[in-house]
Amino acid sequence: MRTELCDLLGIEYPIIQGAMAHITDGKFAATVSNTGALGVIQSGFDYPDVVREQIRIAKANTDKPFAVNLIMESEVVEEIAQVVIDEKVPIVTISAGNPAKIVPPLVEAGVKVLCLVPHARAAKKMQDLGATAIIAEGMESGGHIGSMTTLPMVRQIVEAVDIPVIAAGGIADGNGLLSMLALGAVGVQMGTAFLVANECPVAQEYKDLVVEAKDDATILTGEPGGKQVRCIKNRFTRGYWRLYNSGASSAALDAFCTGSIGRAKNGDVVNGAASAGMISAIIKECKPAQQIVDDIMAEADAAYAKMKEIYG
Repeated sequence: MRTELCDLLGIEYPIIQGAMAHITDGKFAATVSNTGALGVIQSGFDYPDVVREQIRIAKANTDKPFAVNLIMESEVVEEIAQVVIDEKVPIVTISAGNPAKIVPPLVEAGVKVLCLVPHARAAKKMQDLGATAIIAEGMESGGHIGSMTTLPMVRQIVEAVDIPVIAAGGIADGNGLLSMLALGAVGVQMGTAFLVANECPVAQEYKDLVVEAKDDATILTGEPGGKQVRCIKNRFTRGYWRLYNSGASSAALDAFCTGSIGRAKNGDVVNGAASAGMISAIIKECKPAQQIVDDIMAEADAAYAKMKEIYG
């Protein structure tokens, strides 16, 4: 099952691995790219030299395309964009802010720019800036979220822009992939599905938390009306909302969250922020990244064949 996204990015399958802060490093991105999907290095708030090192690690571990995620909230995002250009990274994903200052130089350098947006208005602006494609991410996703759900947003963005649209948020299997193609997307971005890959550099306790998750396992943290993060419910999330309901200041809430991602990554899934999407409940086991991708594509093929059998 090939789509326009495969030809656009030079990949075998229409799947992008979502960047996960402090987690998806160069080695893991290369591992995912070697499966035929697109691996993505997170840059977060890292310094440019750190990102350059991770790019070179990826290059040493794959000869296939990979991407770097740029976060507009980073104070050094322009410097990191220049590192991407200098290192001849073929693709970037951009999130968390207005990328007007970095899209033109990236496009001019021949980098394919995939802009993550929370609604159709932003998608139109990114198209006008020169973006190669749009990633429409719904609030079902893990980590930082917007206010719209995936299904209506993807359909609206497909109607609003003339460039390819990639769906994200609440997708972790072949049925989800097929459903997004039916809405007009050319592929999907998945984060939580890859979080449980054997090669993903997080503690096994974190992966087990995802595998054991129930259908209502996630909750948002962060002040309502502001930037919120989807995590699996635990002592940390309960503590956050107790503090919020006590009338704590924004500074106190931020201090409570400091270091929480790292704690979860390193195995403290009681006191850490274990980001994961609402789709966690359908993920039943940890697997090698290659098997995750192969299974998703086999499921999509099977679902498509079944629909043809039923509906002709």
